[in-house]
Amino acid sequence: MANSLLQDFDLTYIRNEAKTAMPDLVQIQRRTMTSDKQGGYTSEYANVYENVPARLMSETGTESVEEGRHVLQSKHTLTVAYSQSVDQTDRVIHSSGTYEVFFVDVGDSWATAKQCQLRKI
Repeated sequence: MANSLLQDFDLTYIRNEAKTAMPDLVQIQRRTMTSDKQGGYTSEYANVYENVPARLMSETGTESVEEGRHVLQSKHTLTVAYSQSVDQTDRVIHSSGTYEVFFVDVGDSWATAKQCQLRKI
């Protein structure tokens, strides 16, 4: 028996409406490996998506001492449209800074948005 709680057109409508709750615009950068012409490679990032509607929220921060320096790392959650491509090796540029993506929650079949965990760099 088919599940009739949510039809495809309902889910499409909800996903489109979810975009209206994303007040920020971000750039998503993808990493490429470029030869350094000495047998090695260097990482470079380039914009692959620009002006992506999103919502960036700060969640937690941790403090530590590394090599005699005080280090503060913050964790953020980025919410983008369900269909937006984001990889765990991407960077996100927001007006508040640059962030590394370290986790992408692909959600389930009825997800209306995609959430990513970020670290500010």
